[in-house]
Amino acid sequence: MAAALFRSDVFLAPEFPRFSDREYRRRERLVREMLEKEGLQGLLIYAPSAHSPGTVSYLSNYSGPWPAHLVFPYSGEPTLLLHFRNHVPCAKDMAVVKDIRWHGNDPAAAVMESFRRHRLERSRIGVVSIGTIPHAEYESIVHLTPEAELVDVSRQYNWIRWIRSDEELTWIRRSAALTDMAAQALKEEAKPGLTEHDLNAIIHRAVLGRAGLVRVGFLTATSMSAPSVYVPWQFPRKRRLRRGDVLITEMTVSYYGYQAQLHRPFVVGAEPTPRYRGLFDVALECFNRVVRSMKPGATAEDVVKASSVLEENGFTSFDSLVHGEGGKNPELGSRSSGLPMEDFTFRKGMVVVIQPQPVTRDMKAGLQLGAACLIAEDGAHSLHRFPFEFTRCA
Repeated sequence: MAAALFRSDVFLAPEFPRFSDREYRRRERLVREMLEKEGLQGLLIYAPSAHSPGTVSYLSNYSGPWPAHLVFPYSGEPTLLLHFRNHVPCAKDMAVVKDIRWHGNDPAAAVMESFRRHRLERSRIGVVSIGTIPHAEYESIVHLTPEAELVDVSRQYNWIRWIRSDEELTWIRRSAALTDMAAQALKEEAKPGLTEHDLNAIIHRAVLGRAGLVRVGFLTATSMSAPSVYVPWQFPRKRRLRRGDVLITEMTVSYYGYQAQLHRPFVVGAEPTPRYRGLFDVALECFNRVVRSMKPGATAEDVVKASSVLEENGFTSFDSLVHGEGGKNPELGSRSSGLPMEDFTFRKGMVVVIQPQPVTRDMKAGLQLGAACLIAEDGAHSLHRFPFEFTRCA
């Protein structure tokens, strides 16, 4: 890897980073064009948490850790409503929205009041992420604004966001580089005797001083000679690494709400056994086939067909093969994964995660190999620099 990948000054900034004014104007123009097309006078945008897709942050630059609502009128300044009052001062420094308020522990009433201030209480209003708004809260909003018509436009709004601009790709590449740094730290520091909690600490230390935030750190080890784990687990265990282990990983380091995900297997103080070498080789071949298939206009069926090398070599899969933002949008599996086929067509400028996960039919051994990729005219391109290798540590 290039040495510049590990320079901390690449990531440190004197204040909260923001996109250019031109970028925010571009986003607002696209959203207002969508409002016109759908016959809407404004939007109510909801984000349940920082782990949720960047619906609110897209127009506000606020990527806080708690629920937030953004009322975005066709004309006039938007209003950002926060869950906690003490989060307002920080949000005012981070966000590009000027009108930032605490919802007073009554989000429905605060939304209604925002509609009234923006003269939207009798309008047709689009709602984004309607499925994540708590039911009682949504019912209260409907009750308090009986003359407003609320319309679900999550898909229309999200397709605007899913086609990434050059400025957004810069932030996603920073996330990818930070995630690569976490993987590099594992390569250099993982050794027999460390617990999975210790490994979790290693990846956090690698990125916290560089404006990175670990969003996914699934790190699970098992013996290559007698495996009992075939997919990365979501919580670390006190089990200690041993020579001859395989460490299977899924890592995402966020850069101010933008995320790239990496999957790599590591072998501890030994060479991969024939079984694990076979798993890796098939995973790499599957990754490359899917990458080549994922051109603009490719369908979910095209992508899943490209993954058939898993089943052709006698393996199955237990996780998604391809996913978009938030682990969904879409979430596709190989033929034997059990995931349903979705009606989805890929577009140029999308960023997706390609992550083949071959598993032996007895459900004892498996690994995952993947990366965040940008869809271009000739297929998908990895945004990561960490090698596609069965990496040896210790």
